[in-house]
Amino acid sequence: MADHEILLVLSGDGPPSKAFAAPLEAGALAIVRQTELADARLAAARGVVTTMHLDQVDFARRSAALEAFFDRGGRLAFMGHLARPFLPQLASFVPLGAGRRADFALAALGEHAVFEGLDRARLETRRGVAGFYGRGHAPIPPGGRALTGLGPSAAPIDWIWERPGGGAILMHAGNDLWTVCDDASVNVALAERIVAWCSGATT
Repeated sequence: MADHEILLVLSGDGPPSKAFAAPLEAGALAIVRQTELADARLAAARGVVTTMHLDQVDFARRSAALEAFFDRGGRLAFMGHLARPFLPQLASFVPLGAGRRADFALAALGEHAVFEGLDRARLETRRGVAGFYGRGHAPIPPGGRALTGLGPSAAPIDWIWERPGGGAILMHAGNDLWTVCDDASVNVALAERIVAWCSGATT
């Protein structure tokens, strides 16, 4: 274990996505199974990337370790539907209503290194099917900033929040970002940019 490491938390026994191959080979990212993740390691990490399969009940129970992680300036990239808010400022996932095609339109609402130069419209469909990017949103905490809007109301499916006491959360309230595009090179770029943001290399 090393302080300031970036952890990819996997909740199953399968291999990590191939999109993370480069940072893993470079030693910029460490894989840890959630069942083997010690609170001390979580608290000492520089950044954490979770997947949509995260055991949120277990994660929410780690409040002391998470507080220590954020207090040290830790950055968390959270994927999926937030069902168990792990900080008091967070709110649960709000699903879409009817789910018509127009409800899945994506709009850029803010700039961020993870999405730099990427047309969000490229992420609206996968294999011709809309809605894979996400089907709802998690409300933004006070002081947060919307990055991507979903549907006619531009509900904030992606946002960034710098916690007043330290640390930051990059929220994507949908499927893992590195799986949403038909173009594998885009998925790789998203994965690598997430790792770079978690490391503090980008803002």
